[in-house]
Amino acid sequence: MNYPTYIELPFTAEHNAPIGADNCDQYPESLVRYFLENYTKEGDCVFDPFLGFGTTAFVAEDMARIPYGVEADGERFEWAAGQLENWRNIKHGDAADIGAYDFPQMDFCITSPPYMLCEDTWNSLYGGDPDYEGYDVYLARMAVIFKTIAKVMKKDALVIVQADNLQGQRYTPLVHDFYQQISKSLTPQAEIIVRWTGAKSIHHRDYELTHCLVFKKS
Repeated sequence: MNYPTYIELPFTAEHNAPIGADNCDQYPESLVRYFLENYTKEGDCVFDPFLGFGTTAFVAEDMARIPYGVEADGERFEWAAGQLENWRNIKHGDAADIGAYDFPQMDFCITSPPYMLCEDTWNSLYGGDPDYEGYDVYLARMAVIFKTIAKVMKKDALVIVQADNLQGQRYTPLVHDFYQQISKSLTPQAEIIVRWTGAKSIHHRDYELTHCLVFKKS
């Protein structure tokens, strides 16, 4: 299968997060729609293990795909599930526990995991538990999560992971680090650079470009 190396998409939120919510990690519907149009068909099971405010699930339903997902944050889970026709397919819990939810085998996965700066100690994948601080622990947990994700994907199914490199006090090569961890369980296929166009309705996105890593379940 051939993949483009560069695409342009509008950055406009169509399903806005609830008023006052922090949606700084929400990607636009255009990103999900592009991949579903090109790499899925109607009736496919579409999975997002870091569901957030439900962008992937909303687009999947709009396009006659069947959404499944996991979200650790209770408020985000309730807000997204409350607006979905397939709300029973959305689980409140840890993405590392996917095997406990009796999901079907998935045709496609697109997600954006919680980010972490390499200089930070607070680890979102453990809910900030001080026993699991640090970037190395975060990356190791990411590897575990994607090993679990691989088990619920059909053979040859694609997994798309959206990520940005981060500039804090130090530079965090998050795209490279995600690639290294996820490729332990899934076969790398491509990296697609996405340039955002138009006005950005999600306040934090001052990056003009983002990266989509493409993996396959072998």
